[in-house]
Amino acid sequence: MKIKNIFKLSICIPTFNRIEYLNNCLNSILIAKSFSSLKFEICISDNASKENILPIINHYKKKKLVINYKKNTKNLGFGANFYNVVKMAKGEFLWVIGNDDLLYMSALKKLDKLFFKNKDVDFFFINSASLNSRFVFKHKQPFNTKKIPQNLNSFSKIKQNKKTKFFDLIDPDVSWDFMLGIFLTIYKREKFIKNINMLNKIKLNNTKVWSTIDNTAPHVKVFSHAFKNSIGYIQAKPLSVNLFGDKGWSFTYPFIMIIRIPEILDIYRKDGLSFLKYIQLKNYALKKFIPFMYFIIKNKKESNYKYINFKKNIINNIFYPNIYIFGFYYVMKKIYSQSLKFFK
Repeated sequence: MKIKNIFKLSICIPTFNRIEYLNNCLNSILIAKSFSSLKFEICISDNASKENILPIINHYKKKKLVINYKKNTKNLGFGANFYNVVKMAKGEFLWVIGNDDLLYMSALKKLDKLFFKNKDVDFFFINSASLNSRFVFKHKQPFNTKKIPQNLNSFSKIKQNKKTKFFDLIDPDVSWDFMLGIFLTIYKREKFIKNINMLNKIKLNNTKVWSTIDNTAPHVKVFSHAFKNSIGYIQAKPLSVNLFGDKGWSFTYPFIMIIRIPEILDIYRKDGLSFLKYIQLKNYALKKFIPFMYFIIKNKKESNYKYINFKKNIINNIFYPNIYIFGFYYVMKKIYSQSLKFFK
């Protein structure tokens, strides 16, 4: 049965608390809307926030944003909330973003042109810039995206827009996290929804964040299979800004980098990524294995150590040379820094 598209784009926001972030996110969409005629909707799945988000929703509805809002009766975890929000959508394309993401003023206008000029493309990589949240919150709220600084660091090193095969997008120069960030991709809703049963429902519904690949990267597991034979497109100039600065993320980052990202590469390999490229990328992803594993063990309670599968995440990865090359570099750097302190 063919899925009916009411909108060209569904901007999907799985959210939980952080009302001040959501306010800025929606305001950035409102500003972008004023420069575009793109027909879009906003879908918000509220994961049982304790904060009262409804007044913010109603405020932006009065500003003529089309918002479909639902609140879960209990917190379902990120994975299940992601599932819920994409199922709410009625657009031809899905763009899932976090409540801590901002759209550039020109984002919707540029997307309208991209969709029109690339009718054969099912999957878009959309570059994003990074900005410390402290910059945003030191300004009058809600934040006006006119004040976003120039020349921010971005996820992708690619400078030119181009069409390419899907698996050519699996490249650290395109995305250093191999498209783990939900805000980095826009894709055809029909293909995505038809493949959403790739997800393991039990693991997806595990409310312990980062505990499984299904509740950490449900989007990757689905779109890797759904778009493996599709034409992709790289939008090199960022259309969104991802805010960072949450201290809690610092304990999770090493775990994501050496445990979950290699598992994402395993998913791509299963769906058709070439063996040679898989080996090269796995070696690249594991270059900080020793220092990050040391950090994880040292901070067991906060670092998700309990979710490490010894055979899958350690034994199966010990044959990659970067572990030892960069491990040796890390040890020598430590010895050098300690010797400097000793001789002071």
